[in-house]
Amino acid sequence: MDFSRLRFAPRIKARFAGLGGCALLLAVFGLAAPAVPQATDPVAAPIQAVSANAQPSDPKPSDLKPYVPTASSAASPVTVAKKPRPHPKPATESVVRPPVVAPGDPIIYQMPSKPATPMVSPSSPRPPVIAAPGVGVPRTLPASSSIVHGVAPATSTPISPEDIETFTDSVVRTLMQRDHVLGVSVAVVQGNTPLLLKGYGYDRLSPLRRVDPNTSIFRIGSISKAFTWIVARQEIEAGRIKLDAPIAGYLPTDVFTEDRRYKPLTLRSLMDHTSGYEDTSLGHLFQLNGAHLAGPDSYFRVHKPKRVREPDEFASYSNFGAGLAARALQQTAKARDVPTLMESRIFQPLAMKHTSLREPYTIGVGNLENLPDPLSPELTRDLSDGFIWDGATYEAQPFDHAIPLAGALGASSTAQDMAQVMAVMLGNGQIDGIQLFNADSATAFRTPMLKMPEGYNGWPSGLMMRETPSGYKAYGHSGATLWFNSNMVLIPELNLGIFISTNTQTGGALAASFPNLLLDHLTGDLVRPPLMPTANNAYAQHKAYYQAIEGQYVSTRRAYGGLEGAITRLINTVTVSVDADGRLILTTQNGLSAFVPASAAGFFTQQDAEDPGPAQQTGGLHFLFNADGTQVNAFETATNVARYERIGWWHSPMTLNVMTLLMIATCIFVWLSLAKGPARHEHPTEWQSRATLISICLSVLWLAAIFVFHSWRAQLAEDPGSLFTRWPSGQVRLASGLALIASLGTIYQVATYYFVYSTRGRDGWPMWQKLAHAVLLAYWLLYVLLLTVWGALEWWSW
Repeated sequence: MDFSRLRFAPRIKARFAGLGGCALLLAVFGLAAPAVPQATDPVAAPIQAVSANAQPSDPKPSDLKPYVPTASSAASPVTVAKKPRPHPKPATESVVRPPVVAPGDPIIYQMPSKPATPMVSPSSPRPPVIAAPGVGVPRTLPASSSIVHGVAPATSTPISPEDIETFTDSVVRTLMQRDHVLGVSVAVVQGNTPLLLKGYGYDRLSPLRRVDPNTSIFRIGSISKAFTWIVARQEIEAGRIKLDAPIAGYLPTDVFTEDRRYKPLTLRSLMDHTSGYEDTSLGHLFQLNGAHLAGPDSYFRVHKPKRVREPDEFASYSNFGAGLAARALQQTAKARDVPTLMESRIFQPLAMKHTSLREPYTIGVGNLENLPDPLSPELTRDLSDGFIWDGATYEAQPFDHAIPLAGALGASSTAQDMAQVMAVMLGNGQIDGIQLFNADSATAFRTPMLKMPEGYNGWPSGLMMRETPSGYKAYGHSGATLWFNSNMVLIPELNLGIFISTNTQTGGALAASFPNLLLDHLTGDLVRPPLMPTANNAYAQHKAYYQAIEGQYVSTRRAYGGLEGAITRLINTVTVSVDADGRLILTTQNGLSAFVPASAAGFFTQQDAEDPGPAQQTGGLHFLFNADGTQVNAFETATNVARYERIGWWHSPMTLNVMTLLMIATCIFVWLSLAKGPARHEHPTEWQSRATLISICLSVLWLAAIFVFHSWRAQLAEDPGSLFTRWPSGQVRLASGLALIASLGTIYQVATYYFVYSTRGRDGWPMWQKLAHAVLLAYWLLYVLLLTVWGALEWWSW
């Protein structure tokens, strides 16, 4: 989500006050057998992938397949052309780094007798202190038209832990004060050596408890997908699943069936988010009532989104797709459930004792159908509360359950445990003699699946990749739930991993900016001047080019029908304009960002390194022209979580806003006409009298529908999370139902207008009144058509 999306509550409140805007960003990453290497013959024939037509059997708990390390193929390591940059600050003492395994090299496996040793915090957590504001948010670099390369294997210069801690103390405390964030947990590692494990602020208010990086469990959202993709690579190595085989062959038919109008989905199209699914999430992505939770299988049956395009066309982020992949992996690994699979394959081998996909609930209460075992009482006590800042104080929020899509966004972890994950990722799949994946998989995690422009995310085996403002190739994942915001960034060139998580809804900007700020500090480049368009970029010199770019666009990461489609279209529409200097302005419901032309045509890069607006979520922009180069049909972003497609005036929120205002004006006109009353000489016919009465009733219905809808929007500004947790709102459905009744009445009026118009003798309305009534009905009918196109009348479809 690149929900994205509930992180700017103060701006949301201001923008929801407008009539047409809906300013909410959707945000929003076995049992019996241990997962350590076993004394199984490594050259045994691999288990074949399930046939696309076969019906997978339900796994038994004892059937869970352990991960058996395999030697990689003779793949060549990925190389990246490096450009000169300042070296990181040296450490005052030498830092011991783990042995690095280059992708493609054979691996000698050491049989461990115990799980990996967990990292220990080098310093005790401290409460935040008041610091001066003013720390900026970095930008992303300009993009070129070349195709991205993979990320280089890990090599590094030792970095000073003291320097990391001093800088982090200052920056994190400053940003916590600026953004009203109650608690933060940070891990910085170089190889398998922790440079910093530290907590800031508090994870609970009653009783008051400070953040402990070793035990305070934060929700990490979509970073959970990193666990799912690690297990996916394990299953690929074992031969139990194929990247390009139909995913339906690995799933029970009562859980998932293919839409035969489209090509079959594959694990590849789920990992690189090119499945072609719409994005539906309102009302079911998160649940706050732990007594009424749906099991994963029933969720997949009930909440399956529509396919809206062929797979492999372009990326549009899908939590459902990642959750579906996790369910398929559960089947191929013969695990009881997804949380058990992750425990066996990742958490137990790495001694991640405070990480789980399980959640706190009581079995046997409410509709707890086919749920995994709940989180243990011991770990439940270590959970951090999630908070919102209401403008005056912090308010603790209920646990945001996501158990049906646990493999996509349901994990909870600590800074210490995430340090283990980063160490194994930087170590090409192994740490302390334990291997989670082989060198081929390590290469896959750093090699884009999609051909994208240089610096744009190509989804390497499901992870995010980008180029940092400091010029480093990085990969990892970010994540958010309703209240928590997290980020994990890995820089192989420095052998460096950075993890940060916040427990407050307003912490998105902090989680997004901290890794960049830390890298800027290491390279001595904290202040970066804004980019400016040159004289050759002036609008007057390239008028046709800029006019082809300007317009309104809507994100493909949205619902494509019903009330949810109407709301998410309203939320996810952006406006692109260009000023006289050639500076591109991106206007969203969340604010403005400026971009300047890059060296290649159609590319724009963020102008201001201090911009915390929409550009922080998009990175650079790449506009896609039609075949003759006269018009832009869409644009993609460097983060590549969605494509934005051009829309016409009929789908523009501005059109809806203006026509709604005019609708209110016409309804008021009807009531003013009623107050005036008929002239003495007027003798309306029965049809005309009936038309007058119906028009009065319809005007009441239209005004009531508009009032109820905007009343709901005003309440949503006060509680943005309710869009996800209390959808569909009774108010929204009431507004839609009232509008539907008014629409049917309008159609009746139009159908019977002939009888209103035709009169005999001197009875009836004068001609001007008949024409005025015709104009009124024509406009009302046009408004009905607009609402129909938007899906706003489908109160039953949500």
